[in-house]
Amino acid sequence: MNDSFLVSIIIPVYNRESFLRETIESVINQTYKKWELILVDDGSSDTSISIANTAAQNDNRILSVCRPNTKLGGGNSARNYGFQRSNGDLINWFDSDDLMHPEFIERKVEEFKDQENLELVFTKTIRTDFSEVNVPDERLKYSSTFLQDYVVRKISWYLPDAMFKRSFLEDKQLFDENLLAGQDRDFYIRLFARELPKIKILDFYATYYRIHQDSISDKIYREANIKMQVSHYNSLINQVEVLNEYNLLGKNLKQHYLQEQKKKASCDNKK
Repeated sequence: MNDSFLVSIIIPVYNRESFLRETIESVINQTYKKWELILVDDGSSDTSISIANTAAQNDNRILSVCRPNTKLGGGNSARNYGFQRSNGDLINWFDSDDLMHPEFIERKVEEFKDQENLELVFTKTIRTDFSEVNVPDERLKYSSTFLQDYVVRKISWYLPDAMFKRSFLEDKQLFDENLLAGQDRDFYIRLFARELPKIKILDFYATYYRIHQDSISDKIYREANIKMQVSHYNSLINQVEVLNEYNLLGKNLKQHYLQEQKKKASCDNKK
């Protein structure tokens, strides 16, 4: 096929030696070949850096870098730094323990080729531990109230589901590097409140979300601490402020955030 778009796959890496090789292989095995893979180490203490460096030595499309010490630690800083180092026409963040379907890139790129005005293409995710039956995620669908439905959790998706046209992202604030939790929702709500992109959703399960006990998201909920609780509150405050700034905070959304705050306070009081 005519590989007309350069696609940047950006993966933050932190202590993922058990999974990283397979994740990298799933990128290398893509049917679409014009890509760059940017692996951003976030201070790993295991062999993740060595694995990333070896992959970069073996394939000139792979770049292995470390988050600069001048930037805050965390996945958000690594994602932002990866974007700064990227050159792609299309941008897709991915996670270091998940796997791509071989047509993950190709199926998305085809949509950008067919519809010049598209700015964001979504695929879908299957959650799996590779021993049980796969669990498809059916939460993503388009509606005339797309942003509002996302805010109230009528629809949802995972970060790797989204491939952006670079031009849509370039003048935007990306991931909030001060947040430890709620960062994906903060990212999307800020982006879409300012400007809803032209979106296409494919009914194609392109990402295998690996379920395991070392999952960072699982650890957050198992090992909840005051920093995470504060970050959740800050994320909610950020969302309310940006929606209010763009006159999108209607009665239903105000009620939603009130309930979110009550639920969070109730959970905190039980700990």
